Amino acid sequence: MATLLDDEYDSYVRLEWELYARDKSRSAGARAAIRDMHVSRVLDVGCGAGQELIPFVADGAFGVGLDVASGVGRMGRRLFSAKGIEHGVVFVRGSAEAIPSRSGAFDLVICRVALPYMDNPRAIAEFARVLRPGGRLLLKIHHARFYLREMWQGIKAGDWWLVVHGTRVLLAGGVYYITGKQPRNRLMGSECFQTEGLLRRELAHHDLTMAATLPDSNPRTPSFLISKKNS
Repeated sequence: MATLLDDEYDSYVRLEWELYARDKSRSAGARAAIRDMHVSRVLDVGCGAGQELIPFVADGAFGVGLDVASGVGRMGRRLFSAKGIEHGVVFVRGSAEAIPSRSGAFDLVICRVALPYMDNPRAIAEFARVLRPGGRLLLKIHHARFYLREMWQGIKAGDWWLVVHGTRVLLAGGVYYITGKQPRNRLMGSECFQTEGLLRRELAHHDLTMAATLPDSNPRTPSFLISKKNS
C-alpha cells in the first residue's frame, strides 16, 4: 500500500501532467524551439510525471525522465500508458549533478524550474556533458524576482516561513552572483536563484550559448533555449 507521502507525490505530478495537457502552447512552444533539428533522444531532468517529454515521444523520440524522487516513474508510466506511448519512455532515479548516462547521448535536455534546487555548476556541466555537439537545452529558472515576490506575499499574509525562505535563497544567490561559487550549507540552504548573467557565466565554461528567450518566459520564471557548440 502506498504511503501518504507516495500519494501526495503522485497527486502532485498528476496535477502537473494535467496542467501541461490543458496548455497546448507548452508543447507547441517546445516543438517550435527545436524545429530545425531532429530529436531521437531526449532527457527531462527533474521530470515529475515526464509530461515535458510528451511531444517528442509522440513524434518518435525515445525519452528518459530523471528525478531524485523515490516515486519517479510510478505515475508517469501509468499516464504514458494511457496515451499509448509507454514504450517510448523510461524513468530513472538519479541526480542532475551525476546523470547516469554516457556523454553525448541526447539531442535535447529539458529542465524546467528544477535548477534552483541543484548544485548549479555541477548540473550545468552535466547537461553539457550528456548533450551531443549541436544539441539543445530547454531551461526554465527562478529569477531573484520570484523570491522577492514570495517574501512580499509572506509579509502580507504574516507567513514568516515564506519571508525566511525567500531571504535565505536571495542571500545564497547573491553570494553565488558575487563570488561565482554557489553556497549550499545549513545557513543558506540548498536553493538558489538564477539570472541571465549568472547562466551565461556558467554556460560559457561548457561550450553552451544562450540562443533565444522562449515564449513562456516571464520576469519571475524566464525560459531559454541554449545550444551546445558543434565540434
